Amino acid sequence: MLSQQSYLSHSPCLLQIANVFYYNPSFTLAMLHKLGVATEIFNLWFVMLQQVKKSGKRVNFKREHDKKVCCLGLTSLIGLPANHIPAEALERIFKATLELLVAYKEQVAESKRQNDAADDDVDEFDADEEENEEDEDDGEMGVDDEDQDEVNSLNIQKLVQARGFQLHDEDDDDDDSDDDFSDDEELQTPIDEVDPFIFFVGTIQAVQASDPARFQSLMQTLDFHYQALANGVAQHAEERKVEIEKEKLEKANAQ
Repeated sequence: MLSQQSYLSHSPCLLQIANVFYYNPSFTLAMLHKLGVATEIFNLWFVMLQQVKKSGKRVNFKREHDKKVCCLGLTSLIGLPANHIPAEALERIFKATLELLVAYKEQVAESKRQNDAADDDVDEFDADEEENEEDEDDGEMGVDDEDQDEVNSLNIQKLVQARGFQLHDEDDDDDDSDDDFSDDEELQTPIDEVDPFIFFVGTIQAVQASDPARFQSLMQTLDFHYQALANGVAQHAEERKVEIEKEKLEKANAQ
């Protein structure tokens, strides 16, 4: 049995399971049932998804990539036939996926804001460097060596922070200092091209088309909060379609 004390240590394991759910949900679910661990794993997964710190940050699946893998795995389960996923389990999976998609969307947006701010800081640093060089060339105002060292030190700190590195300050250490935006930008995976919002909406539309009664029953379980989340996810999926087509067009024109 997996104990509550071991939740954190099993996060990578659950990500692997979520990953294979995405590629082959029916076979993976059957294997978990055959091993007699399906219920235990799902209970563990949902508990881990709900765990948050006092600050409101998630305890588990903190990276963008982790959230995306979970979203794809859970969404793949939603697309399974009714004889694979009971109505109660479907409702639980659907709501958990909605909440995780919203968290993923917010984290991606925050990462973009941070990157844009870093780019602005780099541009400002470059402009300051040009201005400093002009001042040195003019030589109209003398600068003491000590003052110049201080200016250079500040500029170096500004550049380091603009490039995404944080200068360590021992006084700033606390339990909530985990970096939720530490995805490895160099890491490439087969799911990089899969948009979780478009995939989710497409899966729900497929359920609606193949089993209207099941879809209607699922929608009736949603309160106002989850209806709002679902509408927001659907709207964002449409926005992502437009953005992706724009990116493809820009890439094609650049060639």
